[in-house]
Amino acid sequence: MPDMKTLAVLIATILVVALPAEPAYAQRVPPGIAGRPAPSWGVSEWINLAEGSRTLDVTDLEGTVIFMLGFQSWCPGCHSRGFPTLKQLIKTYAGVDDVSFVAVQTVFEGFSTNTARRAWETAREYELDIPVGHDGTAGRRSLFMQRYRTGGTPWVVIIDKQGIVRFNGFHIRAERARTLIDELRRKPDPPPVFETLPTERGGQDLVGTRFGTPKFDRWITPRNIEPEPTGRKATLYRWWTDACPYCRASLPAIEMLRREYGSKGLRIVGVYHPKPPRTVDDLAVRTMARQFGYGGVIAVDEDWSALNALYLSTGERRATSATFLVDADGVIRFVHPGPVFFPSDDPDFAVENDDYQKLKNAIAAVLREQSQPQTHPRTRPR
Repeated sequence: MPDMKTLAVLIATILVVALPAEPAYAQRVPPGIAGRPAPSWGVSEWINLAEGSRTLDVTDLEGTVIFMLGFQSWCPGCHSRGFPTLKQLIKTYAGVDDVSFVAVQTVFEGFSTNTARRAWETAREYELDIPVGHDGTAGRRSLFMQRYRTGGTPWVVIIDKQGIVRFNGFHIRAERARTLIDELRRKPDPPPVFETLPTERGGQDLVGTRFGTPKFDRWITPRNIEPEPTGRKATLYRWWTDACPYCRASLPAIEMLRREYGSKGLRIVGVYHPKPPRTVDDLAVRTMARQFGYGGVIAVDEDWSALNALYLSTGERRATSATFLVDADGVIRFVHPGPVFFPSDDPDFAVENDDYQKLKNAIAAVLREQSQPQTHPRTRPR
């Protein structure tokens, strides 16, 4: 009979072999709710409210662009970045009646230190005359953090005039915040008819901007005919390449969308960009597309010039296998920053399935708009 040490090693070995490895495409659901309606804050303790008011909620500030800072009094990042940025913005928009500022101490640790009293002291330290709230105790989790799915502190939330969260994240530079706030002040977007991805996923800064006319090296189509230029009908572009497992997993989903919506007015273009950039043969590209499960129109971006101009050179990007839904007016309505999405009932692929469903909903909404007269501008200033 084996001794206890030998038995323990044997059990550990069995567990390592038996337990399944994490799926290759499994992704953690990121924090934040960007693109969604702003929920009620659920904050009951406040200072600096208007005379006669005892509480404050998002609906009380409807019609203004709201900049919110979630903080903890002992949080170093709040003092080094959060409050300095907040103070800069308050000064910039002093006297402006369509921009509101709110700070809320959202406590998830150090409950004996990050108290309401300490929050009020922090507000006085920074000479804040804006509404300041306190939410979260050892016995009750912060409702604000739960409803806004914050990632910690500092946490910035920017809400547009219609009550839609347009940005959330650990920090935003003052210059970028001013640009976004000014855009939302000048041309408030209508309430979205579909949900986009959280800002933290990347690429969402392009939503609402013009796609332009990409310069591809050539087109590979059944009749070797270049598709109509963007602007006549909604188009879905997906950049893909060979030796990419994410592309292999996503292109069958692109093909499903092509078959479902191609006859309903959606054009789909699979943009092949070889890694590394090089000259490629049309037959080889077409063969790879078929092997990956895609049978639609292909554009070739051999030197990545189109991808660089549209995407890689315009911000910090995490992947090249990005997807863009462009409406009939040439405006980008949905961006998937890559690398992968597909429909699935497997809980391990919940993010991939959720992304696919969001894209599908966006396509359906854009096609409905395409069949109706335009009633509002969809391009935001850039």
